[in-house]
Amino acid sequence: MAAIKRIVAAGAVAAIICSFIPGKASAEDYSKVEGYIHSFNNNVSVYSGVFALNKDVDLDTSVYFKYNIDLINPDTGGGEGGGGGDDEGGEDDALNKSRAVSAVSGASSAVSSAGGSSATDTRHALTLGATRNFNNIIGAEAYLDYSTESDYRSITPTVTLKKDFFEKNTTLTLGYSRNMDTVSGRFMDNAEDKTADNFFVGVTQVLSPFTIAQIGYSRNESSGFQSEGIRLVPVDGVTADTCTDETATCVEEVFPDTRSRNAYLAGVNHYFSGGLLDRSSIKLTARYYNDDWDITSYTGDVEYYKYLSEEWLLRLNYRYYTQTAAFFVKDSYSSVDEFKSSSPQLEALDSNLYGAKLAYLFKEGEKISDTVSLGTIEGKYEYYTETIGVNAHIIMAAIRLIF
Repeated sequence: MAAIKRIVAAGAVAAIICSFIPGKASAEDYSKVEGYIHSFNNNVSVYSGVFALNKDVDLDTSVYFKYNIDLINPDTGGGEGGGGGDDEGGEDDALNKSRAVSAVSGASSAVSSAGGSSATDTRHALTLGATRNFNNIIGAEAYLDYSTESDYRSITPTVTLKKDFFEKNTTLTLGYSRNMDTVSGRFMDNAEDKTADNFFVGVTQVLSPFTIAQIGYSRNESSGFQSEGIRLVPVDGVTADTCTDETATCVEEVFPDTRSRNAYLAGVNHYFSGGLLDRSSIKLTARYYNDDWDITSYTGDVEYYKYLSEEWLLRLNYRYYTQTAAFFVKDSYSSVDEFKSSSPQLEALDSNLYGAKLAYLFKEGEKISDTVSLGTIEGKYEYYTETIGVNAHIIMAAIRLIF
């Protein structure tokens, strides 16, 4: 299941269906290499590598390239039951934890033939893009994302327009993207298609030399095969731990064929100058989400940045998320129910994310060759918890080069 599309589809992270400012490139020649490790409490591991390159063609045009690879459970044991860690919830608990992989790491959940967490998979994702400033009248960005893995393929073109007003104190952003996905999960007889149209409008307003406010709205309309084809639902009194193969009492998930989603975003960034908080800033973001599956969610994000010295920058962050369940989610199903789900990401849940990142900013001119300078070296640690029994440790290291 393609990572970005899985994140959009999962209720636990549906509020992230669109960023405030969807642009990806900046007006600077740079390359960046990042490495991530996501370690879950049921022996699921995801190792990710990212390489990004941005190149200015001229003063008004730049091109962008990014490659991402996710290695899910490479050479890990864990057994078919998916147990491990400090929890002993059995097969259901292992299933819940493995399903959260996509929500936390951005990679697919790894599920073995028996539904546990010992399967392996590899996801490749490629992004190509370009930005253009048209005579300081309007800015345009175009991107094409492609990702593939064993049971999911996705192609997503994106177009974004930006316009400044009032001496560049106000910026209007309009965005559109279309997801074109092909799903071929383990319990599916044939591959199925899913499409989604995504619309975004946002306004960034300078309130003072130290404060910027942002508001945004995004709309997602998806149709086609909404499930992932990797889960079975026990019906008519059968227990979940017996559903390893499709039978009359262990059936495929059935979701509505369409889904409409809305997300409303508001935030403020403030820079502190002088006093105890000198050379620090805070970013506060709130998101409200609802859809026609009766899921509503609230997200609160806090990020605090502080220069510890001329070279060292610290970021502390916290995110809280809560959601209600989809209208068709219930404790047990019968074979006559129209819709059926075994996805914990459609249930009512809460999650917390705590993190810290430390970056070293090299002084301008610190070169490693005649054409390449050192930019930054970064390290990050985050801890994620979810009420379905998931917790994860997230570690990141990155280096940024300027040329």
